[in-house]
Amino acid sequence: GNGHLVPEALEEAADRVGHDCLTVRRHPDRDHSYHFISSFVDDHIAFHAERLRKKQGLQRAEVSDDESSQFAATAGKPITCKAMVARAPKEPLSCETITVDPPAPGEVRVKVIANALCHTDIYTL
Repeated sequence: GNGHLVPEALEEAADRVGHDCLTVRRHPDRDHSYHFISSFVDDHIAFHAERLRKKQGLQRAEVSDDESSQFAATAGKPITCKAMVARAPKEPLSCETITVDPPAPGEVRVKVIANALCHTDIYTL
C-alpha cells in the first residue's frame, strides 16, 4: 500500500518455508523505504558479491575438460535449461525448462552458477 517494502511479509515467508538465515536490518524511526535501503545498498552488494566469489571459486575447481567441451558444443546453438519464471506479478514463480537462443551479435550467453533474490525482487514479484 504505502509504496514501501514490507519486511514483515518477507519474514513471514521465510518462516513458512523454514529459512532460518534471514537478517533484516531495523532502525528506530526509520521505515523500510527504497531511500532507506539505498543508504546501505553498497554493503548489501558486497555481502552477495563475497558469497558469489566463494561459490565461483568452488565451481572453477570443479569444471572438467568434459564440461569445457560441452560449452564448445553448444556455441551458436539453442540450449535448454531450468528457469524460475515469473508469468505475472504477485503470482508464484514456476520452475520450467526453457529454450535459450544463441546470442545475437554483441551479446554473450553465460552459465549462471549462483543466484539470489533480494527483498526488492520478492516485493516486486
